[in-house]
Amino acid sequence: MKVLDKIKFILDKFQEIVSTITLGVMTVIVVWQVVARYIFNNPSAITGTLSQYLFVWMIMFGSAYVYGSKEHLTIDLLKDKFKPLTNMIVEIITNICLFVFILFVCVIGGWLYTSTQAVQIDAALQISKAVMYVSVPVTGVITLYYAVYNCVLAVKNYKEGTRTYGDELSGTA
Repeated sequence: MKVLDKIKFILDKFQEIVSTITLGVMTVIVVWQVVARYIFNNPSAITGTLSQYLFVWMIMFGSAYVYGSKEHLTIDLLKDKFKPLTNMIVEIITNICLFVFILFVCVIGGWLYTSTQAVQIDAALQISKAVMYVSVPVTGVITLYYAVYNCVLAVKNYKEGTRTYGDELSGTA
């Protein structure tokens, strides 16, 4: 479990850094876009398009991070009433279902869609549209890891007689 925890820690920090930098760059770009449009009366198509690309990456990394830290929207009313064994089984089934969905939709489907978009060039940035779409399979792979990690964690918690909640995993508690 220590190796899995170390990998999770590295993935979490990587996503925190990427998301923070992306948000900072987006903020500067959008502020410049507003200044260029309303003060200089000369809007830039590049900044608008670049901020869209960065927004997609930030959302995809953010959603994977939130899932990995168990801070996503969840209703634990029923799960809190389960016996420890039932809670572990529900946790594992939930993560297996998510694993299958993410594998087929985000990783495989995302990769197929990204590869079809590789030939399409963005008019403003003059780069392949695949740069934006590749965020789906990349963060899908990260989410797959988190699903496996959550299953292992559920078994560990059951064996130890404990229960892990979201806030203590991410360091944001």
